[in-house]
Amino acid sequence: MYLEDVYLFTGNEQVIKKNKMDRILSNLDPKETDIVTYDAEVTSIQEIVADCMTIPFLKAQKVIIIKNPIFLTNIKTSIKHDNKLLIKYLQNPSDTTILLIDAVGCSIDKNAEVYKVLQKCAYIIDIKELDEVECRAWVKRRLETEGTTIGEEALNLLIEYLHGDLLRMEQEIAKLASFRYHDRVTEEDIRNLVSKNYDEDLYKLIKAIINKDRSQIIDIYQGITQSVTDVGSLMALITKSFVDLYTTAKLIEAGYSQQDIANVFGIKAGRAYYMMKDAGNFKLETLEEYVNLILQLDYKIKNGLIDKTFGLEMLLLSLK
Repeated sequence: MYLEDVYLFTGNEQVIKKNKMDRILSNLDPKETDIVTYDAEVTSIQEIVADCMTIPFLKAQKVIIIKNPIFLTNIKTSIKHDNKLLIKYLQNPSDTTILLIDAVGCSIDKNAEVYKVLQKCAYIIDIKELDEVECRAWVKRRLETEGTTIGEEALNLLIEYLHGDLLRMEQEIAKLASFRYHDRVTEEDIRNLVSKNYDEDLYKLIKAIINKDRSQIIDIYQGITQSVTDVGSLMALITKSFVDLYTTAKLIEAGYSQQDIANVFGIKAGRAYYMMKDAGNFKLETLEEYVNLILQLDYKIKNGLIDKTFGLEMLLLSLK
């Protein structure tokens, strides 16, 4: 595999970035390669460039990885970065150094001179978040590399549990593969082995409300309240969920794109995809009605007009 002198990783998905970066590093002889990582939030670009230009000691080459490249953003910092020096290096990089700039998750200033130079000099790997189809294919491939497989129903359950969170999927896949090596992962395995959290149960409750499944609403709510005694916190989360759905529906109606909605909420585009999908299951008027009912209940609880547990249960049963 031919390797470039300079790589720039952009986008949002950390897990895919790590896999791609590891693939690059796997093509290097570890006995002949030094690997140094710098955090640009605490180390100046002057120091990093100086290392890039220094011939590796007793090795054939070196890899320098730059994390948190704030010199590509508009973020103010106490560190004085000399971007002119970096630009000069990029135009004539050392042939014994491979520079990896990890800007995944960073808000890059695309008008900055250093970024424009990188567009010309660097091999740019833009890592976009996976959509649902790509995510399913990725899970299957990862399990296969670990020596196991998964059926469609079990895969559906895993996707539902983890809601597109690749970092958690990576962790849970390793656990499932270890348990089912050379075998098939089942729905029961996922229920028994995949760790749940309060957010996942809340998501299932909202999904049951979306599907107008009253028996599921009751079952999930009872399950949550067995482990969560703070009904006030649950009420606050349900309120936020429906307010977010209503806002999303209004943004969709106004013509906002998936990335636009991600920017409004300050979330990943993959999460925005699911919010748009969920909001699409409601009529805008229904969401507005739900939000008004929840806010009315909140007012009654705060003014002592109704018990919060009784009020929340009656609200959930009344949603239609």
